[in-house]
Amino acid sequence: MSQNSVILEESGSTNALAATVREAMLAGDTSLSVLDSDTGEWVTTPWREVHARAEQISVQLLADSELHEPQALGLIGDPTVDLIAAIQGAWLAGVPVSILPGPIRGADEERWAQNTYQRFVSIGVGTVLGSGAQLDLLSKVEGRLHIARVGEYGLGADTTGFVARNVNGNTIAVLQGTAGSTGDPKTAVLPASAVYSNAIELVSRLGLHRTRDTGFSWLPLYHDMGLMFLLAGMTTGISAYIVPNTAFAAAPFKWMQWLTETKTTVTAAPNFAYDILGRYGKLLRDVDLSHLRVAISGGEPIDADAFDKFLEATAPFGFDPSAAAPAYGMAESACAVTMPAVGEGAHYDEVTVTPPGGGEPIRRRYAILGKPLGGMQVRIVEPNVDVPMIDGRNVGHVEIRGASMMRGYLGDADLGAGEWFSTGDLGYLVDDRLVICGRAKEVIIVAGRNLFPIEIERAAAEVAGVRRGGVVAMARGEGSARPGLVILAEYKGSDPDKARAEVNSEVASACGIMPAEVIFVAPDSVPRTTSGKIRRLETRQMVEDGTFE
Repeated sequence: MSQNSVILEESGSTNALAATVREAMLAGDTSLSVLDSDTGEWVTTPWREVHARAEQISVQLLADSELHEPQALGLIGDPTVDLIAAIQGAWLAGVPVSILPGPIRGADEERWAQNTYQRFVSIGVGTVLGSGAQLDLLSKVEGRLHIARVGEYGLGADTTGFVARNVNGNTIAVLQGTAGSTGDPKTAVLPASAVYSNAIELVSRLGLHRTRDTGFSWLPLYHDMGLMFLLAGMTTGISAYIVPNTAFAAAPFKWMQWLTETKTTVTAAPNFAYDILGRYGKLLRDVDLSHLRVAISGGEPIDADAFDKFLEATAPFGFDPSAAAPAYGMAESACAVTMPAVGEGAHYDEVTVTPPGGGEPIRRRYAILGKPLGGMQVRIVEPNVDVPMIDGRNVGHVEIRGASMMRGYLGDADLGAGEWFSTGDLGYLVDDRLVICGRAKEVIIVAGRNLFPIEIERAAAEVAGVRRGGVVAMARGEGSARPGLVILAEYKGSDPDKARAEVNSEVASACGIMPAEVIFVAPDSVPRTTSGKIRRLETRQMVEDGTFE
């Protein structure tokens, strides 16, 4: 898709996405509450006032463009009421929105600012709004971008008689960055029709309604899962509580306390968050999870054993297991692709896995991720790589298509009408419900055997001191000094030699293969994406270069 693809298209049709959000925001007396991470206090604003603020921002965006075509709006920094209003403000003005992450811990802030500035420019952003230190850093970079504080932008603008700009459904609504865990990050170009479809179908699958539901999220808005969860609230007008993801990272158990005090009915998080609570569930105190009717788990592979520990740990506090909703999605489809029906709960497919080329069969449990959302289709096609054999299951490449799909990647050709998109994942279907086994690019070959690294990594993480979510399994070729399976793991403990022996034992027992080498590194040493996923290709290169020796 060429850079020109972000140029807007005028038509006489209604701006359906912005109109739906407007109607929901103005329909009732519900509110948006955002946690101020500096004060620890909630900033609560009626959705009606949020929309009024969106109109001010929209008027200012259009005024700033003068006689020129308005450009995309960039957003940066922790969520605030004004920043969330700016999302709708962009859509009212008929321009795309792009939200980029701040610097990861330990990063060179000046380099982050330069790279982020250039990325905004490269995807067609004209104005960047935000707050805090991130905006301050970006403001120091010289260039053509208009950078302003979101809390001040458009204040006092005359919105008398304001009417949303008419655009068609093919107009771009979101320029969404992808994770880039197995390669370079890209920008998914999402038309308004795709964003609208995904939001509406997600609302339908979850049965959201403003008179009974309250949503809570600490997911970053630059991530598709965080943005779409927020948008599900914006298109229904439910009471919504939004917390900066840094606040969750600082105190993960606060999540349960926030759910308790807000009487949340719907929440979402990646697997690692449920894993933390399950592993340290004995620390839970004075929480009430009885109001939760939906708890989505998505964004990364789901560990069946870890999720069961979460269910066990939270049951005494009123969490209903039927509220669990393991799901599947990706930025290229706006977000959600499959989702269980409300009340289905977490279910697993217990299977026998036999590595190609031989090896002992191993029993495995894979999460069942529900049926496709309305307007989406999923199919499994013959794999072009050798994959572990699963008795009674046809494992292959997962392909998707439908109403929520991106137009294409920025800079690449558009997807054709009805074209199937290869997700890069390997999986199969059970009663039309999706099961994911692993990533095709991540299948590792050791001694002629093809293995899913996630299973090796989970086994290694059972050892005390090994950081779950900080393990990478990879194959080292025959030309190296020590060919075979290599495990790199973030470790914090007093006896690394004993821990290495335990990792070898756990992996051999669970996966039927002995590691050639186990490398321990300090916590937070493994490179990650801004959404916390391990950068596997970069990690492998660092191991091959001897960086971690």
